[in-house]
Amino acid sequence: MVPDASRVDRGDVSLLINGLPIIHIELKKESAKDGFMQAYYQIQRYAEDGFFKGIYATTQIMVISNKVDTRYFARPSEDTAEAYAQMKKFLFNWRTEDNQTVSDLFDFTRTVLRIPDAHELISQYTILVDDQKNQKFLMVLRPYQIHAIRKIRQKAAQHEGGFIWHATGSGKTITSFVATKLLAQNAIGVDRTVMVVDRTDLDAQTQDEFTKFASEYHTGQTTGNSVANTLIVGIKNQKQLARNLLSSKNNNTILVTTIQKLSAAMRSAQQESEEKGSNQFEKLRQEHLVFIVDEAHRAVSDEEMKRIKKILPNSTWFGLTGTPIFEENKKQENGTFARTTSQQYGPLLHSYTTKNAMDDGAVLGFQVEYHSLISEEDQEVIVTQLNKGKLPDDVLQQEKLLPTELYETDEHIRTMLQKIFNRRSVVKKFKVKNGFPTMSAILTTHSIAQAKHIYRILKEMKDNGTLLNGRQFDERHQLIDKDFPRVAITFSTNPDQLEKNEQDDELVEIMKEYAKQFDASPYQDEKLYNQNINKRLARKEKQYQSDGQWLDFVIVVDRLLTGFDSPTIQTLYIDREMNYQKLLQAFSRTNRIYTGKDSGLIVSFRKPFTMKENVQNTFRLFSNEKQNFDQLIPKEYEEVKKEFIECSTLYKQSEAELSDNPNDLKTMIAQVSAYQKLEKSYKALRSYDQYEEDFEAFSEVVEQLPQYQGKTENIKTKIKEMLEDEGHSEEDFEKLLQEIAFSSQLNATHKDVVDSFYINQLLKAIQLNEAGAVEKFEKEIQQKDPQIQKMYHTLKDQLVNTTEEIDVAQLKETSIQNEIQRQLQKEAEEFGLSFDFLQSAMNEYQGDKKTIPYLTHLLDSMTLSKEEFEAKTGEKYRRRTKVLEERLQQNFEQIQKWKEEL
Repeated sequence: MVPDASRVDRGDVSLLINGLPIIHIELKKESAKDGFMQAYYQIQRYAEDGFFKGIYATTQIMVISNKVDTRYFARPSEDTAEAYAQMKKFLFNWRTEDNQTVSDLFDFTRTVLRIPDAHELISQYTILVDDQKNQKFLMVLRPYQIHAIRKIRQKAAQHEGGFIWHATGSGKTITSFVATKLLAQNAIGVDRTVMVVDRTDLDAQTQDEFTKFASEYHTGQTTGNSVANTLIVGIKNQKQLARNLLSSKNNNTILVTTIQKLSAAMRSAQQESEEKGSNQFEKLRQEHLVFIVDEAHRAVSDEEMKRIKKILPNSTWFGLTGTPIFEENKKQENGTFARTTSQQYGPLLHSYTTKNAMDDGAVLGFQVEYHSLISEEDQEVIVTQLNKGKLPDDVLQQEKLLPTELYETDEHIRTMLQKIFNRRSVVKKFKVKNGFPTMSAILTTHSIAQAKHIYRILKEMKDNGTLLNGRQFDERHQLIDKDFPRVAITFSTNPDQLEKNEQDDELVEIMKEYAKQFDASPYQDEKLYNQNINKRLARKEKQYQSDGQWLDFVIVVDRLLTGFDSPTIQTLYIDREMNYQKLLQAFSRTNRIYTGKDSGLIVSFRKPFTMKENVQNTFRLFSNEKQNFDQLIPKEYEEVKKEFIECSTLYKQSEAELSDNPNDLKTMIAQVSAYQKLEKSYKALRSYDQYEEDFEAFSEVVEQLPQYQGKTENIKTKIKEMLEDEGHSEEDFEKLLQEIAFSSQLNATHKDVVDSFYINQLLKAIQLNEAGAVEKFEKEIQQKDPQIQKMYHTLKDQLVNTTEEIDVAQLKETSIQNEIQRQLQKEAEEFGLSFDFLQSAMNEYQGDKKTIPYLTHLLDSMTLSKEEFEAKTGEKYRRRTKVLEERLQQNFEQIQKWKEEL
């Protein structure tokens, strides 16, 4: 295709299925300055130029690689820069079943693009989704989702259950839905598939979510028998569900329901069959039903599962959870009911932990502040009085003796709310921009009574003007939103409660106050009230993103702490004790990826030493890492403070070094990197409330940050000019600086680029006879391989002894390429090998793999006789494969060193 007469566009590889291009692969050199992203930007340019039209409109999956790093993603819904900018968040690594990353292009090809895996990726693991504007787009599953679904299908065929452990926020609902769908479509030996969800989810947001994932299905509620290719979500009553269960088998029908309705439907189905005198219910009992439970423990208890299993003895059950229950955090069940996840569902089938999700950038990390609103002196007095005049030495024991009543006083609540709504804290925790909050927060406490108590005091303080307190930030960061905070309280009441009582009256009043904030009609129904809270807090719909129609602050007990997904929730305030699954589920409300959000912020107001230990125990348990769980534990203020001080020192050191060497490229890059680290550590530091107390200690550095930023921009401009003189494009330069900015150190590819350029600069300085250039050059090359040092000394002597103008970079590249070709030619002649195969093998060789590409072809091309081989090597001819492999490994490793100098 030639959209521009001056440029020919040519995609690298297209994989055809039934003659149509379905998978597009874009490849770049290993040394590409921006790595695999160069391939991504190339695809984006193709799309904007109209490449993916006509027959190429059938392309669904894109693969990008620079050979050592490979990603895949679904084709964006539109061929626009905006659509591709959004897709950057969905460039997936492939992971093996045990979560090892597959980065190498050839490993990726063997693992993902072989037959039938490529066919399955397209036909089974890519789904059509409706967005909020009812426009369709493609979504391809992540590798861990695919591995989990394959395990479920495999075990279902064997009538064996189990559970999937996937981190909170990793897309378990999609995994559950696709697994259910594939079992309904073509599973051997499966008569029906039912997806079971928590009743609160189904009531609130799940119905819309499932319809979004199910573009290929007839969707909605049904009142009659199941029809083919139908997704049935949220059947209103048990009789309708019973009729669907008693109808003819599967027919690619997916039922999504709750365990409560399922239990009632079983009774209704039995009664209807008996009244009609039919054997339909008995037939149903003999069928193999597969139940997939989204949120394994929240949606179905072991008691409920056993009740269904008695009715459906051939059923198989799978549970998905982000927080499994193990021996360490097992439930306190009575009798024979299961106390752990494996006891209820069976063995673990696949895991993808919080650590895996953080490594992939699928979720953010956390920052935790531990506060006590009781002074140390008061705590000692209280504990001594309660402990018969004795004060335990262990602070954990002291906190254990503190009664709940201490935290239920007006004084505790007012102090806590003043901390939360301190103006400086609000700017950070609620991400104030242009005077308005862009993020929301949740406060969780231990009881409904306490939640109501907090709500009433908050309303009172807001009405009398004492809620917002403390100094404003500078004018650029001050809060001007007069209605802040928009507040709601939500809690789960008994869904079967019918009588009108005092609690109902109080809830009616709360719902009126809630509606008044938004000039809306009062809510008469608790379900509609809670649904509206979900929508305003999530801010996903356009109507809740402007004109003050969002929620800033929601008070909860347990509701919204599991299963609720809103990327704009940044902060969780905790006024209770939490541990294990409840703690991690609550934390995970804050760590969804969102623009401008660096981490989930957690602020605890009770028993700091107890909560710190609980957090450590939780991350140890759910990291699935025996040794490295500690790297997941959120950083405390003192640790971040120490990092900021170290970054400040590092910046000043780099500034002094640059003053002595103002034109030295590496020193300039070191200063840019030092500033980026300082800026990043400052952003983290100021998100903690303790920062305000220590501000005077940091004020000198903080006040100079704008000046540091200006200097850094000047240095970037200077680096850009130096690189452009060497033929680097502006786009390449920007991506190189971006890599420096967001990495603690340069990755291998960019480090090689900088080192190579730096040596070129020193060679130019030698050519110009600049003072000190030879000494710097000798220092730079002294750690290199002796043969490479020899080449550089030859270049240096050539430049010193000539007055001609020489292109230094070209001279160096020619010398290195000639040496590589010489070594390959020598090897080919010595063993009678094909030079073309040898060169291809060298280009594709990866040292960490320790295997030689095209080894069989090279052996076939070898012209040495048996006698010549044994005489040359001193080895038996039958060992020629091993001998040649070891020899080429040694030679290729040497050549790799030369390639790194390019």
